[in-house]
Amino acid sequence: MFKNKKILIAVFLVALLLGYQAYDSYFSLPFTPKNPATTAEGEEAKPRFEKFNVLILGVDGRKGVNSRSDTIILASLDGETKTAQLLSVPRDTRVKIKGAWDKVNAAYAYGGVDLTKKTVSDFLGVKIDRYAVINFKSLIELVDLVGGIEVDVPVRMYVPDEGIDLKPGKQHLDGEQVLAYSRFRGTKNGDIDRAARQQEVIKLLAQKMLDTGNIKKIPELVAALKDNVETDFTIREMIALSRFAPDVLENGITSKVLPGRNKKIDGLWYWEPELASLDKILAMPDKTTIAATKNKSQDS
Repeated sequence: MFKNKKILIAVFLVALLLGYQAYDSYFSLPFTPKNPATTAEGEEAKPRFEKFNVLILGVDGRKGVNSRSDTIILASLDGETKTAQLLSVPRDTRVKIKGAWDKVNAAYAYGGVDLTKKTVSDFLGVKIDRYAVINFKSLIELVDLVGGIEVDVPVRMYVPDEGIDLKPGKQHLDGEQVLAYSRFRGTKNGDIDRAARQQEVIKLLAQKMLDTGNIKKIPELVAALKDNVETDFTIREMIALSRFAPDVLENGITSKVLPGRNKKIDGLWYWEPELASLDKILAMPDKTTIAATKNKSQDS
């Protein structure tokens, strides 16, 4: 009950934020703020924060269904460059869980969010600031509330037992179809292709949620999330992210999948990660890269 009340309060605060910029200095991610700077006009600039990591987990959410995490994404935000990066960790990635080798998605089944956070944090060598666990139902509702999204389905996707039935080509998908698109593994690169599609869905959904026509649906969007999303974000942080998102979308979101190769070990198939390139994979784009990406996008 308390969690639901907090989210409803957040909706009210979002509405206030849209109308009053006086809240500008308060609703900022309060992590390692830099020294206040001043603009050319002498006004105080917006507070900035250092790198901020969010662990996003996708789970089935139905009773009696395998509770391993179906999706594992590390979303990293940079307050100075106003950029974001999505790093998908394939669910079959071979990691150590409580000292024993296993697939990374097993951490959620063994110890829920806490063990998954520790496992991913130790494996990647990063601090995880917040998390969000999203189940299939909430994804369907969110997509439907914003009016669906448009994607280019690369191949025939047909797995009737899992409710997957999509034909190839550019098309408008509703919530159920987006879920099917996100879960399908039958392409050449299996789970790696699937991870890329999940990142695509996240970016397209974020863009639709921030469309002017969908701003009025914020109460409905939050209501759809309240019973189906588990998170440790505070109200202040949720508002900060809603303000931060437009700049991130303008600068572009970098999408990456943890590199590696399929390898059979002790009779089981794993995704064996290439740890030698981990530092490069975790690095956020710099200002030069951002400018080049923007110019390329404008030229096309």
